[in-house]
Amino acid sequence: MKTGRLHYLVAVLSAFLVFGQSALAKDAPAEKETEVTELSWDKLAPPVEEDMIKKYEAGEITPAEAIAYVTELGKVPVQSLNETKVRVPGYLVPLNIQQDQTATELLLVPTLGACIHVPPPPPNQTIFIRYPEGIKVTEAGYTPYWVEGVIKVERNESEYTEVLYAITPDSIIEYE
Repeated sequence: MKTGRLHYLVAVLSAFLVFGQSALAKDAPAEKETEVTELSWDKLAPPVEEDMIKKYEAGEITPAEAIAYVTELGKVPVQSLNETKVRVPGYLVPLNIQQDQTATELLLVPTLGACIHVPPPPPNQTIFIRYPEGIKVTEAGYTPYWVEGVIKVERNESEYTEVLYAITPDSIIEYE
């Protein structure tokens, strides 16, 4: 009988040593997965409330009220994306062009020409890029790229636009 209890105690202690770390980790905050999430631009904005769609379709709100609602929605980031490793397609808009035609600060926008039209994309549809290595920008506005890195909910303002996200990319490669 004592031998059975001893084996049981050894088994329980062994299990604790093997699984104890994961059991203790449940109390610690979970880290974001290191898997890369391919992110489409619509995921950078919160969803439109179904109630607003129904009101608009029923004629209960005016087009001006709908535009005001969508404008405000464009100023809201998706907090759950913060610190997520992502891969986002888009067009680069250089902010600081050096003499060698490289830029280390850029905007990533969803569509070709989004950098030159007025108004600019909503703040949650523009990503501020810090790229210390610099990237040649001679074709940047016309060539689509994949930007991969950890996205952060971070408000930045410039004379050109306001943005709600930032990435310091691990890589910037042409879109294929």
